Amino acid sequence: MMKRLSLLVLIVLGFTCDALAQAEIKLKIRNVKADTIKIQAFSTKSRKMETIFAEPFASELTYRSKTSLEPGLFWVLADSSLIDAFLISSDKNQKFTSSIDTGKIVYTGSTENTNYHTYVTQMQQFDNQMEMLNIEFQQAQVSMPQYMLRVFADSLTARARRIMAEKEAFQRQVIAQNPGTLLASVIGSSIEAPQPPQEYYNDRLRMQKFYMEHYFDNFPWNDPRILNTPLGENKIKEFCNFIYQFDRPDLDTCIIAALDAAKVNETTFYNFFDRVEKILGSNTSPYQMEGSYIKMLKYMLQYPKLEVARKTRYEHELSIIDKNHEGDILPDFRIVMSNGDTTTFYQIKSEYMILYLQHPTCPTCREVRGRMANFPALNSAIAKGNLKVLTVYFEDDTNIWNNFIHSSEANPAYFHGWNFDQTIEEKHLFDTRTIPYMFLIDKDKKVIRKDILVNEIEDYIKRLGID
Repeated sequence: MMKRLSLLVLIVLGFTCDALAQAEIKLKIRNVKADTIKIQAFSTKSRKMETIFAEPFASELTYRSKTSLEPGLFWVLADSSLIDAFLISSDKNQKFTSSIDTGKIVYTGSTENTNYHTYVTQMQQFDNQMEMLNIEFQQAQVSMPQYMLRVFADSLTARARRIMAEKEAFQRQVIAQNPGTLLASVIGSSIEAPQPPQEYYNDRLRMQKFYMEHYFDNFPWNDPRILNTPLGENKIKEFCNFIYQFDRPDLDTCIIAALDAAKVNETTFYNFFDRVEKILGSNTSPYQMEGSYIKMLKYMLQYPKLEVARKTRYEHELSIIDKNHEGDILPDFRIVMSNGDTTTFYQIKSEYMILYLQHPTCPTCREVRGRMANFPALNSAIAKGNLKVLTVYFEDDTNIWNNFIHSSEANPAYFHGWNFDQTIEEKHLFDTRTIPYMFLIDKDKKVIRKDILVNEIEDYIKRLGID
């Protein structure tokens, strides 16, 4: 009897858990014309909204899933027009109804989304108030004398500050009323950074640094659900956009501070690192900043909870890029020259040199060589004997090498060599994952500029006074 009772309890519990794991979202739509109704969810893999449900338009539709939906933000679209947005905070009790009627939305069975819709409506009112201030100022610029305009502008600024203060107070109130929900995290991440001190406004660099330091003041690092929303995605994306505008010392400090803050949750911590890594560390990124990326890698390798796979990858990455810095002496290697002579890198003497690591058939290498051929300062420095350009092919293909040196693409003003024994690749003497890769060096093979960009060459030559 006890065994049967235990089995019955297990069956009931299993049925209950399955029921809780299901999602059921009902849509009741009025006064909307469309061919198709879609539900989209934000994907952390593609970092965009993806369709999870699409049906021909009907006034009542139900989306059912045998498993619960991942907590996050969801959109309801009539064809391509957004008619509703809702949040899911928990993987349990995902059953509610959204009644949509010409902009008016009523939720049944979801207090959080009722509160979310109320919040969005109130935020729109704040935005409308700010827009009215802009309109007032634009009208005043046309009709008001200059001496009065300044006073009027000050009064508008004061009103704007009151609106912003009321807006933030409302946001924090809603957060307090919805603890532990995704709604609270969404609102927290949207609260604007504090205003910098007045004396910062005339100093662009201080302003930028202030905003970078305070950009994540209200970001809910401890809630990984925020990554399942465009808001969380865009917050990190905007920070990455700021990266392009800052000097490296301030940038490194701000990135490390953000990583420190993100450590409260491993999911958000790793996600943030991966996003910034793709910008600063990727060989395909136009904004690659090797020095900052090296500091990030060293920071991560000190993280006590670092995953083994990540630790292995970061150590390998660091071993490739943490060398050949400005001020370092480059390593020697053997090369065969275009005339057939075998020599070494060190035996080629010059007051200054551009070491140009390349693949002769690489489209970018060809483009860069073509641009360099038309640089007056570079050509002048070569003609005067002040600088040599040494191109080096480092892969194992005799035909590619021979075809190159006997073609018009091999600039006769340059020295061309082939690292025939592939020591550059085998011993990882340089980071050759992206080519062309160029160094500007002095007579002692000391690095003046690592990974010099083609549009920097003329400036450096003029700065050195060798043109």
